[in-house]
Amino acid sequence: MSVAALALCVGLVACSADAEASKGAEQTTTSSPAPRATTGGDASTDPGSDTADQPVAKIERAGHTTAPTISAEPADTGAPVTYDDGVTVRIDDVSFAKETAQGPGSFPDREYARLTITITNGSTAKIDLGTSVLTLLDASGTAAVRVYAAEAEAVDFAGVLAAGKSATASYAFALPSDARDDVALVVDFDGDHSSAVFRGGLD
Repeated sequence: MSVAALALCVGLVACSADAEASKGAEQTTTSSPAPRATTGGDASTDPGSDTADQPVAKIERAGHTTAPTISAEPADTGAPVTYDDGVTVRIDDVSFAKETAQGPGSFPDREYARLTITITNGSTAKIDLGTSVLTLLDASGTAAVRVYAAEAEAVDFAGVLAAGKSATASYAFALPSDARDDVALVVDFDGDHSSAVFRGGLD
């Protein structure tokens, strides 16, 4: 083989290798991990991680990257939690019953407490209640399980609460009769306000 032919052959092999490398680079893409979705579905799984005034960490909400700017002191279960901007949260009614539903996923005879909560928007801004999360803690700080049985007639907060308006919802929690005297109810209703915290007994 002549020197010229050998050089031509080497050149063709090099070009072919470069083409394959270029082709592979075009097919390879790099992407950053998708941002973690922030929703209003779940409360903290570590209720004791915050302070006594805020025993459950605030949930993450889309568009809220800073701590709440409006706060209120905890209240007794029989009194309202009142914020400086005019928003109030109160427990309107408490009732007790046992589950009666039968079948898969049901817990017949499990005791529960049904709490009716009202939020009154005395501020000048609307409040999005669509990501509200309520947590009931017993004396040991353990979160009670939500009860969704039909007879509990639970109705979550939802929608946007306009200035000057009130919204009422009902939540049911599995709570034995011997645990009713010392509880903490945490109402995390938006990203601008600290959670409303109630401490005391349920009767």
